[in-house]
Amino acid sequence: MTIDHYFSEELADIIEESNNQEEFFSYIFQKLKHKGYVEDSFYEAVTEREKDYPTGLKTPFLSVAIPHTDPTHIKKPFVFITKLYQPISFGQMGSVDEKVEAHYVFVLGFEKGEEQLVLLQNLMAMFSDERTMTRLSENISEHEMYSIVNQYYINKE
Repeated sequence: MTIDHYFSEELADIIEESNNQEEFFSYIFQKLKHKGYVEDSFYEAVTEREKDYPTGLKTPFLSVAIPHTDPTHIKKPFVFITKLYQPISFGQMGSVDEKVEAHYVFVLGFEKGEEQLVLLQNLMAMFSDERTMTRLSENISEHEMYSIVNQYYINKE
């Protein structure tokens, strides 16, 4: 099975304003729950995991975050792509005190552990792809944002 089944245009969002991680995660949880992607336990699980294992990444082109949690909190697999007009501070992955001002957040919902590794490897490759990340940094619509990411994955296969 290919990993492009994780992407859905209904899970591409541009957020005008979110003051902090809690507001962001609450907003994401409500959307994912309403659409049947996550269990009730997802919000608490993802916020707690982010505190213990931060997911912010400084990439060569845009700072991003890739929050996720255990498959037990997921009903169906997804990648929720969010562009933030006002960046949100995330802890730097692998650090205890460094912060990253993320402009994009890719919230990940995994079903199986082996898919997680492939998806993360492909996301890391995409974050290093200048053309893709430059296009994502432009003033684009949610549809264009979804198309850019989805096309990157289609071309990888």
